[in-house]
Amino acid sequence: MVGSPCVYMKIPATDESISSMKEVISLGISVNATLIFCLPKYEAVIDAYLDGLESCGMTDLSKVSSAAAFYISRVDVTLDKKLEQIGTTEALDLKGKGAVAQAVLAYQLYQKKFSGPRWERLENRGAKKQRLMWASTNVKNPSYLDTFYVNSVIGRDTISTFSVQALHAFMDHGILSRMLDAKVSEAQDIYNEIEKLGIDWSSVGSPFLKHV
Repeated sequence: MVGSPCVYMKIPATDESISSMKEVISLGISVNATLIFCLPKYEAVIDAYLDGLESCGMTDLSKVSSAAAFYISRVDVTLDKKLEQIGTTEALDLKGKGAVAQAVLAYQLYQKKFSGPRWERLENRGAKKQRLMWASTNVKNPSYLDTFYVNSVIGRDTISTFSVQALHAFMDHGILSRMLDAKVSEAQDIYNEIEKLGIDWSSVGSPFLKHV
């Protein structure tokens, strides 16, 4: 089964596992990189995929693929708690904005990494882009619109995973519009403002990675 285009090896995006992703990809095995919560880790996952493809001895890379599962609502769960602890007007005004802002920037990173000379060389060997997959798109805060995250992460070449409940909500009153290309500068400002408050983006996934 391993090596089948329908079979992916699921590997968590921890510091210890990034090198394993490269090795598995280099063997021609497709990978689902999961539990990505921040941009630095996402970039490391992309680089592991590209490095693995470059190291792969296969002439035709079209049989190797990958998905990168970037988590959304859980990021706001952590960020909102930190912003509430800070408690200033500026901090509280950023609640519910961080996860989507980071997702917009992740999409920009995706577009940058899968273009240019390095990617073109791999593409000429049949390589496929690693699909950016949005996970944890159900709202955790009942005060947020139930389709908030699903509405916000629609973009070309991406995948969204969500529950049946979220699917029904989106079909009923969701907004089908390409949002990931919109308001990039605003997303960068939000990201920077959260960082200026002393919040380390690399740590937002820590509560969810304790038992991995």
